[in-house]
Parts: sequence; structure tokens; C-alpha cells
Amino acid sequence: MTSLLSSGWAFVTSKARLVLEYGLIIAVVALGSWSVATWWQNRETVRGLTDNVTDLSGRLGGVSADLKAAVAANKDQDTAIAELKRLQGIDSKALNDLQGELSKADTKAATVRQKIAELEKSNADAKALLDTAVPPALGCVLDGTPCSGPPGGHPNGGGPGQAR
Repeated sequence: MTSLLSSGWAFVTSKARLVLEYGLIIAVVALGSWSVATWWQNRETVRGLTDNVTDLSGRLGGVSADLKAAVAANKDQDTAIAELKRLQGIDSKALNDLQGELSKADTKAATVRQKIAELEKSNADAKALLDTAVPPALGCVLDGTPCSGPPGGHPNGGGPGQAR
């Protein structure tokens, strides 16, 4: 075995240039193969990244459209809310005014009832007058219904001979 190794070593040393040339050829082929493999892998990676970017760009466009639609819907809703708040303010003012008018009417009615009650207590003629029935010709004015008038005439929208 030693002789085999020493004869192999003698061959390599005698043909050192040949061994070096074959070594360089093997290194160039290996480097070329590695370069082609790396180039191929990079090409596939770039192709995959391009596909991903294209897909993400499409998704981003869809999300952008959805976002624009949501912003427009929010703007419309904000406008509607502002209009509803404005209408609520108008309604609130109208209700407050109505409550004030009703309160005034209740106060005035209570005052009138109190004055009539005092008048009935202090004046017998007024009490007798207030206890009598209201004639039909006057009742229609007080309760706001059409009154019958003279024959042929239609005062207050009523017809001739209309009975109460």
C-alpha cells in the first residue's frame, strides 16, 4: 500500500501541470454550474415575487375601492346625522314653544274659571245667567259649528234652516 501511494505521488509530482489544469477545469465547470443554478433560482424567485406583487397590487386596489366607498358612506351618514340634529333642534324648539303656549292657555283657563266661580259666589244675577241654557243661535258661535241664519242666507258656512 505504501508503494501504491508513493507511485501515485510520483505520478502527481511528475505531471503536476496536468493535475493543476484538470483541477482548474473542474473548478471552472463547478463555478459555471453553481452560477447557472443560482441564476435559475433567482429567476424563479423574481418571477414569484412579481406574481406576489401583482396579486397584492390587485388586492390593494380592491381595498382602496372599499375604503373609498366606506369613506363616502361615512360622509353621507355624517350629513344625514347633521340634518337629523338640525331637525331635532327645530322639533325641540317647536315642542318647547307649544308647551309654553299650553301652559299659558291652562293658566288663562284656570284664571277664567276662578273669576267665574267668584262671580257666581258674589253675584246672584250672574249665577242665574250662567245657569241658563245657551240659545242655539249663540251656541254655534261658542263651539265653532256652522250657524243657521236667515232664510236664503248662509252665514258662517251653514245652510238655511239648519237645526242645531
